Amino acid sequence: MRIRMVAFLTALGMVGCSGSSRSARLSDTSTVATLATGTTTEGLTVRQSDLDGDGRPDVFSYYREEPGREGGKDLLLVRKTLDLNQDGKPDVTQEFDGKARLARESLDMDFDGRVDAVREYQEGQVTREELSSRFDGRFDVRKFYENGALVLKTVDTKGTGAFDEFQYFVGNQLTRIGWDRDGDGKPEVFEDNPSAAP
Repeated sequence: MRIRMVAFLTALGMVGCSGSSRSARLSDTSTVATLATGTTTEGLTVRQSDLDGDGRPDVFSYYREEPGREGGKDLLLVRKTLDLNQDGKPDVTQEFDGKARLARESLDMDFDGRVDAVREYQEGQVTREELSSRFDGRFDVRKFYENGALVLKTVDTKGTGAFDEFQYFVGNQLTRIGWDRDGDGKPEVFEDNPSAAP
């Protein structure tokens, strides 16, 4: 399991996940070899690429035709899927906004066909993340971000589907924890982090 996770994160890092740091145009150069280009029934251009060099496609990039400068046409990236373990199912699905910035990302980190993490982005910065820490298909951790910084993490510690622990962050530092003891979805008991900077 640990080896698969390391392989997953290594491969994911090779293709890049930020979307904001590099352009998402078809003409970009990349270390990934393109095997074929075609058109989907939705009218999108799809580029099949080989990430691991084995001659089989494992990255599928989908582009929409947009009016370009000086009357030309550009291909704007709208979606990308990655099949990191070559089982024919996407392990990563990335969706991009109208400016080719990452808007949403779904990850199957243990290659069982179920999504284990979902990240949502706005203007290229993460705003929300949901995780299945038990890899059982149920999201038991939620993280909320402001300006790219973690501000709140909620945890379903009992696996009941109800979030009962609330961790508050300032400057990405844990400052306070709250617990929902009566099951109303709001914390009633709090404890401050004494080592947090004032």
